[in-house]
Amino acid sequence: MRLRNINATILGRRTRSPLALQFMLSFENNGLNLGESVVLQRELNRFIAALRKRGLIVTAFHNHWLFEKPRLLYIHWENVGMSAEEFARNSIAAVREAGLL
Repeated sequence: MRLRNINATILGRRTRSPLALQFMLSFENNGLNLGESVVLQRELNRFIAALRKRGLIVTAFHNHWLFEKPRLLYIHWENVGMSAEEFARNSIAAVREAGLL
């Protein structure tokens, strides 16, 4: 897990919470790979396209908070069949392509 560098507020208060600004990858021994990240609204379509291009399944995007600025959305993706290393490489490549770094 790492935090995205987004200058965000919730209810008018600055946040650096891992609940608000996360980028996370998870790898299970049964081959299930999962990802979740906060994205800005303007980043969403580029990131979805970059994930799909790499064979990663986008399963959801939604908000977590009310009264946040800027608008924060959370995207989830998954894969079965890639090694943990390949999933991580593809996820990071999608992040770079979409300009989330």
